[in-house]
Amino acid sequence: MEESQLREALAEQDAVLGSRRTRRRRRIAVSAVVIVAVLLVPIGWFATRGKPDGDAPMAAAEACIPMPLGERMRQVLDLGASVVVAGGTLTGRTGPDGPYHHEMTLTAVRTLAGPALPDGTKVWVDTPQLPPLKGDTMARGNPGPLWGPGGALFGFVFPPAATNSPLGVTVIQSPVVGDQVIFGSSGGCWDVRSVGGTPFHGPLTEIPGSGTYVRAAEAGFTAVPLTTVEQLLPR
Repeated sequence: MEESQLREALAEQDAVLGSRRTRRRRRIAVSAVVIVAVLLVPIGWFATRGKPDGDAPMAAAEACIPMPLGERMRQVLDLGASVVVAGGTLTGRTGPDGPYHHEMTLTAVRTLAGPALPDGTKVWVDTPQLPPLKGDTMARGNPGPLWGPGGALFGFVFPPAATNSPLGVTVIQSPVVGDQVIFGSSGGCWDVRSVGGTPFHGPLTEIPGSGTYVRAAEAGFTAVPLTTVEQLLPR
């Protein structure tokens, strides 16, 4: 083979190998995007489980991927959940499903969207086991449930089919005070930055001994009119 022919053959081989390397890089890049997309599947924000022994406690709401509240509500409705305003009263029953949960009875239920829930519906709300407040860096801003006067709450109520919870029906909630929903300013499931609101500094009710209010108050609270929240619901 003459030298010129050899150079042409080598150049052609390099071109073929370069094309293969490019295609391989593209496949790797596409695979990486698919993996990231799977990791960001929204169902993870309520299905995440922590360990009941306190090794890695994480509440369902703490696993949220930040998302505007209106989009979050559309998402939960697609999963078969109900958006409600109600009063919550603890029954005294507890059970583990990752974090420990407290059973609660919903009363004066007003279903804003999704399947209608009757008064007396039993739901489970998670209460992570947390380390002492001093030096705590976990679950800050949303370590457990809070209620307004009389147990008033705004919540997403999930059927077992949506979460695979062995306990049954579960709820992610925020307190209601008067005509306002009180969201933790740390964001997470309750990302209300796009809807505004005003700072809230009043008292709220917690599970006795949980320390929820003190932890959440460090990040602050944002009060959003319930009418504003309702306007974000899908029509």
